[in-house]
Order: sequence, then structure tokens, then C-alpha cells
Amino acid sequence: SLGAFRAISKLSELSSRQLSTQFQDCSQTRDSDSMCTQNVEVTKLVEDLSQLVKDRSLTSDELGLMYAFKHGSSVNEALRRAGVEEKLEGFVSGQKVFSKVGGRIGLAGEVPSRDVDVVREVTKILEANGGQMGVASLCSRFIQMHEESLSSMTGKRPAEYFEESDDFRLIGRGVVGLVAKPKRESAVEETEPSTKPASKVAVLAGCTDRDEEAYLALHEKIAGRSFGSGVARCLQSIVKAVSEVCFLNVHSVIRGGSIGRGTAITGCESAELIFMVEGLPRQGQEKWVRPLLKSVKAVLSLSDSLKGVEVELRDESLHMVVQDCVSINMKFSPVFEGHSETLAEIEKQGPCSQKLFVGALEREMTQFVSKQRGQVKTTMRLLKWWREEQEWSVMCRPSDEVLDLVAIYVWQRTNPVEQWKAVANCMTLMCRFDEVRIVWTNYYRKDAIWKPLLAQRPLLMSPVNPYKNVAAPTEFDCSELMAKAASTHFFW
Repeated sequence: SLGAFRAISKLSELSSRQLSTQFQDCSQTRDSDSMCTQNVEVTKLVEDLSQLVKDRSLTSDELGLMYAFKHGSSVNEALRRAGVEEKLEGFVSGQKVFSKVGGRIGLAGEVPSRDVDVVREVTKILEANGGQMGVASLCSRFIQMHEESLSSMTGKRPAEYFEESDDFRLIGRGVVGLVAKPKRESAVEETEPSTKPASKVAVLAGCTDRDEEAYLALHEKIAGRSFGSGVARCLQSIVKAVSEVCFLNVHSVIRGGSIGRGTAITGCESAELIFMVEGLPRQGQEKWVRPLLKSVKAVLSLSDSLKGVEVELRDESLHMVVQDCVSINMKFSPVFEGHSETLAEIEKQGPCSQKLFVGALEREMTQFVSKQRGQVKTTMRLLKWWREEQEWSVMCRPSDEVLDLVAIYVWQRTNPVEQWKAVANCMTLMCRFDEVRIVWTNYYRKDAIWKPLLAQRPLLMSPVNPYKNVAAPTEFDCSELMAKAASTHFFW
């Protein structure tokens, strides 16, 4: 029996060792699998980031923003999945495939592309310093303005660049100056004074795209406090005039558009007036909307308050222009108890009917925009000013709604603090607008979005309407927006 006991003990000890060995092997296998998964995630993240900086270098903010709207999740989440504890800048610095010059991230071995006119920028610096200055001082000033050295942008040593340039000349030892050029004769043409906002050149001569004071000064010119109160009073008078002569049982009036949302600028004021009318049927709007608009137009033409104002009949609204520049669209909608009831009616009648209910959703859209911080609204107005300075083809002009949502998204993702950074981030996003995929969850769940929309690109969902892509390719061609955002500076 003693021999049997020893045999059993030896067998038990052997089994324990085998179990321990198997446990360690399993543990090592799990660790190996985890490391393998993380390595795959790191490799995928590097590939994704490389694609984003393939064509042009980006700041870390811009790169994070581009990653978020292309892949639907933040770059910080991707780093966590890959088991990386560093921030984006630290991660990129540790990858040989990337290089970082002047605060911008690009592919290693490539000179980061910048939309900077070196001749123009160097000329400005020299003109501000009497036409000549030391090469070292000029290079230092250049880096302060652009966060990148003159050598990295030109691919040459400063002295070599100035020596080969037709615009600059080396004077003595270590001093550079401007090359004197003959003045051209210019014809001065007298014009009538214009009420149009001052042009870029007149308002912003000598500004750079990183001059924060220039952005704020421009904003004060295009949207000062007196301007805001003036357009609000104008809208109030129109509402009063229409209400006095209107034969309908008006429950309430929703004030929307750029004026109602508080994002209008001088020379580009628009408003949506939605009259919520008791007794209007919710079904068959396509049958009664146009006859109703014709009747209201006929009544308004008899109003003394609106004499001289031409009222135009459009597909789903009445349009008028007052004070030569304030554009107003008037729509009429049945009364709904709330946002959820409106969406339920759209679902009941089919997503294709959602255009008829846009007016009923204007209150929520106005609230979504108007509740944004003052800094965000400033960016919205600056983007609208930039849009008005460009020439657009039919279907290519970005709407107020597109620009407002771009600004909101950029501020939510990057919180840039300064306006020049906010505008730069917006331009970066718009450069690749055809890849945009932006959805919101303020008024509805993500799974409530109409499924066919999810396949569209660009996809910029309305924050209040799960059946509407604000940038639908059938209504907006983003090609010109991308080209202008990539090739133009904000101030010229």
C-alpha cells in the first residue's frame, strides 16, 4: 500500500506540473494573440494616417480631424485599440514612415507641401522692415509666421535661394533686400459709391492667414452689433405686416435662416419665416401648398405695408427681398406638437415626402445653430464671407447650412480657440469634402437614419432630420468647394 501511495503522489505531482505548463502556455498564447492584434491595429493605423498625408502635410489637429470624419471615430480611440498610450504627435514621431517639419506631419523623405507663396511672404517681411534686413533675422521672422523654415519650403539654403531669385538680392554679407522694379502706369477709374461689403484687398491689405486680429477686425465689419439688431427689427416688421393681412389662423411663426439663427453677414442676409397654421391637413401637402401660396401672394399684394415689395411664387414658398438685400422665404406648415410627431409623420408618408416637412423642423434646426458658442458663430460668418468672395457654378455654391455644420463639427472635434486655426481646419475638411461622413445624435439615434443615405458621399446629415443629407450629391456638387478650399488663401 505504501508503494501505491507513492505512485499516486508522483502521478498527482506530474499532473499538477502538466496543468501548470498548459496554463502558462495558454496565458502566453493569449498574450501573443493580444500583441498580434495590437500590431495589426498599429499597422492599419499607420496606413490610414499615411493615406491622409499622402498629398499634403497636415498639422496634428488637421490630421485628427481628417481621420475622424473619414473613419467615423476619433484617432484617440484608434490609438487605444492599438494599445498605444501616447498622443497622436508622440505616436507619429515614433514611426519612421512620417516626418514632422514646422509643426506639420508628412511622409518621410518628402518636403511637406504648403499653400504658401514664399516670394509674397518674404516680400511682406522685407517691406515691413524698410526693404532690407539680415538673412538670419528674416528667416527667424519667417518661422514665427509659418511655423516652418524657409529652407524646408524652398528645399534650398536661404543664401542660395536669394541668390537665384529674381525678386531679391544679397547686399554685402548676410543682408537681403528687394529688387527695385519699374512702376507700371495705372488707369484710375471713378465709380459710384457702393453699399457692398468692402473687398478683401480694401479691408485686409497686408494681412496673413495667421493674423488673428485681422479675422476679428473683418468679423466686426461684416457682423457688428448694430447690424444684428437692424436685421432683427426688419424681420419683425415683415412678420407683423404679413400677420395683419393674412386670412389664416396662424398658431405661431418660426424665424429661421441666417437671421433667425444669428449668423447673417452684411450683404448676405436671409431668413425663413415658417407660419404654423391651425387646420391645415398633414396629408396631401403637394396638392394644397401651391394654391395656398397663390392666395397669400394675392392678399399680400394689397397690403400698404408691403408696397413696392415684389413677392415671387416658388415651388414650396413665397420669396421677397426687402431693403435691397434681405432675402426672405415664407412657408406655411400644419401644426405639430413636437419634433418626434413631425418625424413620425415623415415616416408614415415615406422619406421622399420629407421636403414638405422641412418648415416644421426649422425650429429645432434654428435652436441647434443658435445655441452654439459665440466663437463658433464667428467662424460661420467668416466662412460665409469667404464664400461670397468666390465665383460659383450652378449647384456648386455651398449653402448656409453646409457651412454652419462644417464650423460646428470642426469646433466640436478640435476646439481651436483662435479663429485663424478654426478657419484653417474648416478649409482642410472642405479640401476633401467628397469623403465627408458626419452624423449627429442630438435629436435622433444613429440607427434612425434612413439607410440609403448611409451609402452617400459626401454625407453631412441634418442634425434634426434623419431623412436629409444636407450635402446630397443630387443637390450639391462639392468639386468647386474642394478646389477653392485647397487653392485659395482666406484673405486672397
